[in-house]
Amino acid sequence: MATTKKSYRWRIAAIGAACAALLAGGAGTAVAVPSAVPDLHSATVATAVAKTHEGISVKASAKSLKAGQTVTLSGRTKGIAMGSKLTVQHLNKGKWTTLHANTKTKHGGNYSVKVKLSKKGKEKLRVAHGKTHSSTVTVTVH
Repeated sequence: MATTKKSYRWRIAAIGAACAALLAGGAGTAVAVPSAVPDLHSATVATAVAKTHEGISVKASAKSLKAGQTVTLSGRTKGIAMGSKLTVQHLNKGKWTTLHANTKTKHGGNYSVKVKLSKKGKEKLRVAHGKTHSSTVTVTVH
């Protein structure tokens, strides 16, 4: 059974490479050598990354604050429509969970959202829209 799946992947990858070569305008380069055929998984990942032109930048108004105070996260989005919902996430026990803080993108992709932090320690925060998310900012809560 594994041999069948492997040969199926090779055929799909070869067909994909041939189609890509034809679309690029080189019919003479449409024949693919098996060693030149990329792994199907990495080709799919590369295609998904190439199609996504979304991005979110983030900065925190403070790097340190007292428990119960608010921090403002602000930044810009790229490739995300105006009025789209952005949510704030924090790292909790190794998993990103959504907080009850959200905002919408404004004209030019700008956004700003206030987050009240009450748990003492280092909070790792990010802003997300679907599968797109910003880099992480760390805020220390005393």
